Amino acid sequence: MLKSDLLGFFYDEKNRILQANGPQTDEEFRQSKIRRMEEALSKAPDLGLVTVLPDYFVDRFMRIEDFDKLARDIKLKGDEGGGGSIRGVRQSEVKGGNAVNLAYALGSLGAKSNLIAIANSLPAEMLRSTFRKLPNVNLEIIDGDPGFTVAFEFKRNQRIVNVMVSDAGDLKNFDQKQLKEKHWEDISKSRLVCLVNWSAIRNATDLTESVFTFAKEKGVETFFDPADVSEKADDLPDLKKRVLDRGLIKYFSMNDNEARIMSMVLAGHKLSQDFSVDDLQKTIRVIADLTGERVDIHTHRFSMSCQHKDTTVVQCHKLDQKTITGAGDVWDAADLIGYRTGLDDEERLALANAAAGLYVSREEAIPPTGPEVVEFLWNNYVR
Repeated sequence: MLKSDLLGFFYDEKNRILQANGPQTDEEFRQSKIRRMEEALSKAPDLGLVTVLPDYFVDRFMRIEDFDKLARDIKLKGDEGGGGSIRGVRQSEVKGGNAVNLAYALGSLGAKSNLIAIANSLPAEMLRSTFRKLPNVNLEIIDGDPGFTVAFEFKRNQRIVNVMVSDAGDLKNFDQKQLKEKHWEDISKSRLVCLVNWSAIRNATDLTESVFTFAKEKGVETFFDPADVSEKADDLPDLKKRVLDRGLIKYFSMNDNEARIMSMVLAGHKLSQDFSVDDLQKTIRVIADLTGERVDIHTHRFSMSCQHKDTTVVQCHKLDQKTITGAGDVWDAADLIGYRTGLDDEERLALANAAAGLYVSREEAIPPTGPEVVEFLWNNYVR
C-alpha cells in the first residue's frame, strides 16, 4: 500500500465513522482508534482459553558491539593460546522458545493461555518460576530435554539483527503421540490452538496435521507460525498438501524472510532482500492464495495482512531497538488479541506493532502489559 493508499484508507475510514457518529476532527478520529484498541486489550481476559505448543528453549542473549571483531578474537584465542577468555560481552539468560514466548506475551496482555512445553530438571523449575507471575497462564510440562539457544544480537546494515545458534533437545523428535489425554482435552476446550516453531521439529507436519485436524473437528480455531523455514524448505510441499490445501490453518503469521522462502519454494515467486511495500504485497498475495485464509507478515519496517487479495499495511514505529529476539512472538500475541476482539485490520496491525515496538525498545526481554501498550499508543500512535 503506497502513501496515497494509506491516506485514502484513512479518509475512507474517517468518513465511515463520521456517518455513524457525526463530525470528528483528525485528533478525535485518532483518539477513537486508540480507544478501540484499548477496549480490545480490556477484553483479553474474557476471550477464552488459548492453547500454545510445544517448544521451550533456555535462551542466552549475547549483545555484540562488533561481531567481526569478536569472530577475529575467537580465532586468535584458538590459534595462539589454545583457548582462553574474551571478557566484556553483555549476556543474559531467560526463558525462550516461540511457544513459551507467545504464551507469556498473551498472559502479560491479559489473555488466558495454556502452555504445553517440553522440559525437565533445572530448566523445568526455571519455567515454573517464570510463569508463577502469570496466574492466567496454565503450564503443562512434558518430560524431556528442553532446547538451548545462544542468540547473538548485533548491528548489520544499520539495523540490529539476531542470529540464533540452537540445540532443539527433545523437541526435534516431538510428535502427537506424546500428547496425553489431558492435552487433547485442553485443546478441545480452547477457543484457539497455536502451533509454532514447526521448523525445529523433525516430523512437524505430522504433528501439525494431527493437532489441527482434531481442533477443526472440535470447532477450535488454529494459528500457525512456522519460524525460520530455511532448513526445512524441502518439507514445505508436504505441509502444503497435508495442511494448507485442507484449510487447516485459520491464521498464518510469519516474517519477511520466512515469506520469501515459502513463496519461492511453493510458487516460484521471488522476493528481493531490499523489498518495497509493493513487492511484499505481491508476495503476501501469493501466500494467501496458497493458504486460502488470512496471512500476516511482520517486518522491522511495517506489518501487512492479506485476505482474498485485499491487503492492509501499517508502518512500524521508529524506535531505538535494544532487544529483538522474541519480538515476533509479542507481535503474534497482540495480533491474536486483535483478531479475537474484532478489531479491523488496520487497528489490529497497529496494536501488534505497538506491543512489539514497546518490547524491542526495552533493555530486557520482557513483554508489555495491556496498560503499558495503551500508554505507548497514546504517546506514539499517529494516523
